[in-house]
Amino acid sequence: MSGRLEGKRAIVTGASRGLGRAIAEAYASEGASLVLTATRQEHLRSALGGCRDSGSAAMGVALDLGDPVGARRAAQEAVVELGRVDVLVNNAGVLGTRDPLVDYPLQQFGHVLEVGVTGTLAVVQAVVPAMTPGGVIINVSSGAAGRAGWGAYAVAKAALEGMTNMLRDELADRDIRVVAVNPGGVRTAMRASAYPNEDPNTLPHPSARVGPFVAIAGGVD
Repeated sequence: MSGRLEGKRAIVTGASRGLGRAIAEAYASEGASLVLTATRQEHLRSALGGCRDSGSAAMGVALDLGDPVGARRAAQEAVVELGRVDVLVNNAGVLGTRDPLVDYPLQQFGHVLEVGVTGTLAVVQAVVPAMTPGGVIINVSSGAAGRAGWGAYAVAKAALEGMTNMLRDELADRDIRVVAVNPGGVRTAMRASAYPNEDPNTLPHPSARVGPFVAIAGGVD
């Protein structure tokens, strides 16, 4: 097999379904070796099968971003599986409720930020020492970042974009790129939860949005 990502080694979080799975399968079809993560490893069976059908070496690791200590440990396990890391895609996140911030349940607020920000940073901290010069961290952002009415999710995505900018500057001397990508509206379970009255058939399948993720992993800014 030969493709644009031949020889690349990548970690994709939240890879059991939706955009994460589409990215993982696109990377596999382009020749990358992969570790896919989800909160439970059994959720990854189908995605791993799709990647391996492309001839890719793909492994699954259980990773719960709501537990930063466990997330770091799981990320270290992924690093051991790959040996080195060329690409890290931080895709996993949770929506939470779409309540105004003044009414937002604080326990849920903390959980959404722990998954979308703290746990994600724990993964970055564990993976960066194994990243090769020229490697890239791709953070999946959203048009909801900082938008009123989107509650904790909007705060988490705004924080993720800020973290992307900081890491970009802090890792430049290691020749590690850090990029945020907003894929736009796609047909996912999270989108359906956010817009329960929307017809999902009016939205593109996640596989239609993977082009930028493949290009960036291959070295295009």
